[in-house]
Amino acid sequence: MNLFNSKIESAISAGKVPGAVTVASNATKSFTHTSSYGLRSLDPASSAPLKTDAILAIASCTKLLTSISALQCVERGQFTLDEDVSRLLPELKLEDLDILQGFDAEEKPKLVKATKNITLRMLLTHTSGLAYDVFTPDLIRWRATRGEVATLDKGTVISRCKTPLTFEPGTSWAYSTGLDWAGLMISRANNMTLQEYMNKYICTPLGITDFTFHIDQNPALLSRLVDMTFRVGGMTPFGTTANTTGALVHTADSFWSQEQIDDAGGAGVYMSMPSYQKVLHSITISDEKLLSKAMNVKMFEGQLTEPQLATLNYIRQIPEMRYVMTPSIPADTKLDYGLGGMILLEGLEGRRRKGSMYWGGLPNLAWWADREAGVSGIYGSQLIPTGDKQTLEIFEEFEKAVYAEVAA
Repeated sequence: MNLFNSKIESAISAGKVPGAVTVASNATKSFTHTSSYGLRSLDPASSAPLKTDAILAIASCTKLLTSISALQCVERGQFTLDEDVSRLLPELKLEDLDILQGFDAEEKPKLVKATKNITLRMLLTHTSGLAYDVFTPDLIRWRATRGEVATLDKGTVISRCKTPLTFEPGTSWAYSTGLDWAGLMISRANNMTLQEYMNKYICTPLGITDFTFHIDQNPALLSRLVDMTFRVGGMTPFGTTANTTGALVHTADSFWSQEQIDDAGGAGVYMSMPSYQKVLHSITISDEKLLSKAMNVKMFEGQLTEPQLATLNYIRQIPEMRYVMTPSIPADTKLDYGLGGMILLEGLEGRRRKGSMYWGGLPNLAWWADREAGVSGIYGSQLIPTGDKQTLEIFEEFEKAVYAEVAA
């Protein structure tokens, strides 16, 4: 990993990327890598070296943890992938599902009734019709007609995620709040908070002790939290980096409020990168600490229909979305979406193999799990806006270096 170490340290010294924590391993752990680079903050008052046990807001990396939790519940028979979720989520019962189809001349929303139930499979694969209002212009307009403001992190899960649908359930694809709703299902089915559930069924089996949805209530973890860095130059309408070479500055702002009412299954976890790698390693080698081998295999299988895939492929070709949905992956790579993340339908030379799963988190985190090669890893930073080109170029170098070391 010496060449990669040199590259990332040079990039940090040149002000191209902020500090980062990188962790990876192969199936037998004959190869393991855990390193940190740069500073935990660009604030001169707290510019200590970044440590490998630093706590990061992992944002949408939370979704994998919620997906695993939901599939555990399926294995226990608490609910199924294809039943109507309204048994546990009455907020999503069919008679209350409206599809937003634009606005009339008086700016009144045009709403039509949905005809299909929402299922857990739809929630996990972003095919329910739900969407993030903050990233969806029509839902922002819908909020405005009600005197409301779209928000990613304020209020309860229900208050920020209960919106009209953007399409008939199961007919298309839109990155969504589905995992937040799945988190509510898990909590209600088990009569405990999502944090209590994940501590019991994910953290305890893997020996993870630095995990929380509520960093403000955990002084020990809060003291290890990495500060956010902002790339100057603003954001595109898609919320991604507008100036890919803008300067890096410290910011006290964040995409996610530390004071949360609920446990948000779509974005709310804080933890260290070595702890997250324990999850990735477990599902990569199917050690059955989290899921049975059969369910683990199912999680890595593509789930989308042709119409759903067509929409996903259209979205990922939008230039501003490429570095979010396909970080460091060629634009023509064939993909699908599984029950835990995006699935590669073809391998990448010198990198992850066909059938690998990947996703990331808003402040430029990226992970992958390659069951064929037995290799997994995560690159963790705290940089906003999301979709940072220079960061993801460094992530690609990290991944290549890992596979080169494993092959050596």
